[in-house]
Parts: sequence; structure tokens; C-alpha cells
Amino acid sequence: NKQYTMDELKARGEKVYAANCVACHQPTGKGMPPAFPALDGSKVVTGAKADQIALVLGGKPGTAMAAFGKQLNDVELAAVITFTRNNWGNKTGQLVQPADVLASRK
Repeated sequence: NKQYTMDELKARGEKVYAANCVACHQPTGKGMPPAFPALDGSKVVTGAKADQIALVLGGKPGTAMAAFGKQLNDVELAAVITFTRNNWGNKTGQLVQPADVLASRK
């Protein structure tokens, strides 16, 4: 139920990103297209929060994008999504709270 600040989520999200996402999407968020798309400027990352949450939770069948819904907890998922939405050229100003992730799991 805790409401995290942008700074808290981004700091934790950076660590989650480094541990789980950086190998494919790169430290710069530019990815390695076509297998690993860029997150910097991505329509998914800068679009509707619910769409990005669903993608990170469930992965994308037929691609290398794994489902992280069972590997990461709601705080970690909220943090890494907030980090990607507000890093590199992405400046959505939006944060995702753990409660948003929990609601998407249902």
C-alpha cells in the first residue's frame, strides 16, 4: 500500500534494470534491433501505463521478451517500469505504483 516517490522508484528501478534488462535493451535503452527493441523512445514505454505493465508481466510470445510477472515482485516491477518511462529520452513524468502492478495481475 506504500506510495513511493519518483526518486525512490527510479533508484530501485535502475538496479532492477541493471540486473534483468540491460543485457538485451542495453545501458542506453537503445536495444539491439530487431531482436531487442529500443526502450528509449518506445511507443510502449511512452504510451499507456497499462500496456507496458501487461507486457512486462506477461512477456511477448514469439519474441525474446520474457514474462517477469513471476520473477519480480510488484515493487520491483513498478520501479523498473517507472525507470524506463523516465530515463534516457523518455520523460513521461509518470510513475507506476506497486498497487498498479497488483491490479494488473488480477
